[in-house]
Amino acid sequence: MTTASTSAAPAATQTLSVTDARVECAECGYKSHALVSHLMEAHGLTVADYLSAHAGAATVSDEALKMLKTAAVRRGAPAPTGLTANLMGIQIPVDGAVPESECLPLPSNYQFPTQGAARGVFSRAIMAMARGRNAFIWGMPGTGKDAIVHAYSAYTRKPVVMVTFRPGTDLSPWFYTRAIDKEGTSWEFGHLWNALVNGVEGRDGVARAALVLLSDVDRADEAQAEWFRILTDSISGRILGPDGGMVPLFPGTQFICTANSCGTGDARGRMGSANPIDASIMDRLGRKMEAKYMDWVDEGKILRAKYPGVAAADPSIFSDSSEKKLGQLGHATASLRKAIDNEDLYAEFTHRSLCAILDECEDVLHYSATTPDNLLKHGMRAWLEGLDSESRLTANRLIDPHLKGGALGDD
Repeated sequence: MTTASTSAAPAATQTLSVTDARVECAECGYKSHALVSHLMEAHGLTVADYLSAHAGAATVSDEALKMLKTAAVRRGAPAPTGLTANLMGIQIPVDGAVPESECLPLPSNYQFPTQGAARGVFSRAIMAMARGRNAFIWGMPGTGKDAIVHAYSAYTRKPVVMVTFRPGTDLSPWFYTRAIDKEGTSWEFGHLWNALVNGVEGRDGVARAALVLLSDVDRADEAQAEWFRILTDSISGRILGPDGGMVPLFPGTQFICTANSCGTGDARGRMGSANPIDASIMDRLGRKMEAKYMDWVDEGKILRAKYPGVAAADPSIFSDSSEKKLGQLGHATASLRKAIDNEDLYAEFTHRSLCAILDECEDVLHYSATTPDNLLKHGMRAWLEGLDSESRLTANRLIDPHLKGGALGDD
């Protein structure tokens, strides 16, 4: 019996090759990913001198160029400078270094008023904000008091901290609260306090002053009113700290306050939560402005942009052959708001009311095979059925001449 012996073949040897990506100096053979410093230190040559003597020679490796490009992408493009925004005819610098996250968002389909009393009021508001002034803007719900600050912040990249006064909300975390840990007790400072004292840092690492929007200040409850007093005291340039000492405000910090009443409470009784504001506080709030509803020329454009389907289905809702081309909804709005101003109708008819009406029109269109002749009459229910019986009858009589099919009677 013959035994065959076998032996394993020797394993193939693998050779690893490493590519040297560095560039070589044509003067001395020195290798590096970048030769700029070497050329000057070893040979006294600038890059231009070196390339003049060695045309086409590389001074930076491909690997180094890749790293530079990657770093540039991570850092992002530098903030643009020299930009301005034209807001109601006023040129205002845009701070491109402020992140969008530090600004208020632009309201949907927002347009600056171009006509009537609203244009005058809001052009004053734009001037005040652009000049760093404090202001108190009051007016009926839906007149755009907060929206003008949103638009200013969004277009100019002005950092804004917004505080909305809602009864029962604890505002102390916005300022400072006592914290307890194993080391003992300490103060934790909130977002508003940090903006007031330290400003808001841009992408360039530089802090800049914030605009503080205090919304619905006449709705502050007793506890919130104390914080409001502290804030209004800070308009003098200092704010009360947690230890009782006065802390300097970041230079240039400004305050815009908004309210539904002028600070004396709602004499008409339509906004029961509107409280009087101490006269000494009102005196600190800077210039006063009463917001007005937009002219229908402006408001109608916004609504058509928001509800293109309704405008296409029944153009007469937004325009007609009258001199002002108000359409059914424009005429109805004018009649209702005039009656409300004259206190002949106990109600509010705001931009939100108009959106609720047109939302219902959209829903009717969605489930209808054809466009109803009285589409707006269907939509008006969204607002009318929120009124008491007497106010509803008054409102129906006011809008009846302006609606297809009228407003009175059953559908």
